[in-house]
Amino acid sequence: MSKIKDLKDLVQQAIDDGANSAEEVHNRIAAMPFDQLEKVAAIEGLVKSARGLHDQSVQTVYDAIREVNRRAWKLADEALAKVSKD
Repeated sequence: MSKIKDLKDLVQQAIDDGANSAEEVHNRIAAMPFDQLEKVAAIEGLVKSARGLHDQSVQTVYDAIREVNRRAWKLADEALAKVSKD
């Protein structure tokens, strides 16, 4: 049972790490056009607003992925605990 729990923990960590890495890359790539567009004075305010909405949306999506991962693995922990008692 210990090996199964270790594997479950490894998979959970890999998913969290993957979500964190994907979020970081997503934000870095998205920053490129925002950085350039913010240099245009006529649209700077609009671009900053759009960037804020983008960043908030991205954070919400990746936070949801991490939360689903936590909940799934909590259920897995509960199932493993129940199986180990039987």
